[in-house]
Parts: sequence; structure tokens; C-alpha cells
Amino acid sequence: MEKIINLKDLLKHEILDLYSAEEQIIDGLPKMIDKANDPMLKEALSSHLETTREHKERLDIIKHTLIGERDETDDGFFSNLFGGSNSVTCKGTEGLIEEGEKMMGEDMTPEAMDAAIIGAAQKIEHYEIAGYGTARAYALELGMNDLAAQLELTLSEEYEADEILTNLAVGQVNTEAENAEDNDDDEDLDFEEDVPDADTFREESIRTSGL
Repeated sequence: MEKIINLKDLLKHEILDLYSAEEQIIDGLPKMIDKANDPMLKEALSSHLETTREHKERLDIIKHTLIGERDETDDGFFSNLFGGSNSVTCKGTEGLIEEGEKMMGEDMTPEAMDAAIIGAAQKIEHYEIAGYGTARAYALELGMNDLAAQLELTLSEEYEADEILTNLAVGQVNTEAENAEDNDDDEDLDFEEDVPDADTFREESIRTSGL
């Protein structure tokens, strides 16, 4: 990859990183929706999936805007980012999604699963909030006010999604997870209580054998 020289180069890189993040989230969210048990959580995640698709479309416009601003001297790093098959993979989001999928693969009660899904989703939201906030700051410093306004719109929607998940967790899901019981263990316990001790088993065996 070509050398990053200035703030505009950093902005271009941040936009591509966010674009990769949104693509990965669009692929990853359906798995969370499928694993979620609480209807309100499913609805919140499904709604955010649609919003994420809008974020990706917004970034498409931003990318085209940046490309349109390229002049004859603005080559090297910029053309390397947007030209040919070169792309940026958001390793941060990739890692967070992998971590979330690993967690969802654990054996959990439905209540604990919902709490874990919210935690995993919010980690991703916080990463996006940091990324969009950084990109907006770069755009403002560069005097790209229209671009900064588009980034601000997405940033506010990410904050809103995070708040919805927080309210759902604090107001319902975490409490249900706190009070969850392992019904499988209860069944095993009931079975064990019905098993006679060694002396009773021996006496019963002698009685039934006729000895």
C-alpha cells in the first residue's frame, strides 16, 4: 500500500474501512436475528439491518464524491485505494463479528443468549461510532462540510441504535437473563432424587429375588 501522506488520505482510508464494516455487518446481522429469542430484540436488529443498508448506500455516494474531487496530482495512495481490485478490509469489525459468532455458539439459555447478542451488537456499534466520528472530524477539518453532514447523519443513527439496544438490555433482557434457570439441570436433579440409595437398592433387590 502506498504511503499515507496527509489528512485527506486518512479520510479516504477511513471511508473505505467503514464501507467494509457496513458490508460485514449486513452479512453478520441475519445470524444474530436468527439466534435472538426476544421479539423486541429481533425487531430492533431487523430494523438496524435495513438502516445499515442505507448507511452503505450513503457511503457509496461519499466514495463517488471523493473520486470526483481527484485532480491530476492526486494519485498514488488515492488511486491505489479506489482503483483496480484494491480494497480495505475492516479488521476491527471482522474480529468483533467473529467474537460474537463464537459467543453465540456457546450452550446458553435463551435469556442469556439474548443478553450476549446485545453485548456483541453494541461492541460493533461502538466501533462504528468511533469510525464515523473520526471521519466526520477529518471532513470538517478539510472543509468538506457536505460530506461531514452525511457522516453526521449516519453517526446520529448509530447512536440511536446503540441507545435502543441499551434500553432493551437494561429494561428487560438483562433482568430476564439474571433470573434465568437451567431447566435441563432441573430435570437432571429430579431424576437423581428418584434414584434410591445403595442400601435401599440392595434391600429391594433381595425382596424381589425371593431370597
